[in-house]
Amino acid sequence: MPTQEKFTLLRKILQTLGLSKDEVDDIVDRIIDWLTIKEIEKIPGKKEYPYLIRDDFLSAAEISFYHVLRSAVAEWAMVCPKIPLGDLFYVKSSDNSKYRTYTNKIDRKHVDFLLCDPKTMRPIMGVELDDKSHLRQDRQERDEFVKNLFLAAKLPLARIPVKYS
Repeated sequence: MPTQEKFTLLRKILQTLGLSKDEVDDIVDRIIDWLTIKEIEKIPGKKEYPYLIRDDFLSAAEISFYHVLRSAVAEWAMVCPKIPLGDLFYVKSSDNSKYRTYTNKIDRKHVDFLLCDPKTMRPIMGVELDDKSHLRQDRQERDEFVKNLFLAAKLPLARIPVKYS
């Protein structure tokens, strides 16, 4: 029996309580995830994989901007969200210590959006959204580093101020 059909009665009860279809789907999905994890935990000798998909891969502002950006550049660029800087740039150094130091500086950082040539997927430019968190000192230092990184690699970077609206 397909997973969705297993919860028909629960879906009807939740809808009777006034929950929207999206809210009902979310609850059923979470129950399925929980049951799946419980089944996996019963496997003897299994390795632990405590991973779940993020609910918030993109923030509401990022999703909104993604759709606008995608429609604005649809004819000439692909829009790739949340690209790790380590996948975009590499360190050229024969000194292993310097290589490690500079690689660590880009590790665990990403650019909000990357525009790429749709035929070659060659990067065209980065796009960063600046919300109120970019007023913090630590974010300003990170922003300055990222700006200089893009300049050094000769890849344009656009910074877009955003507000909730």
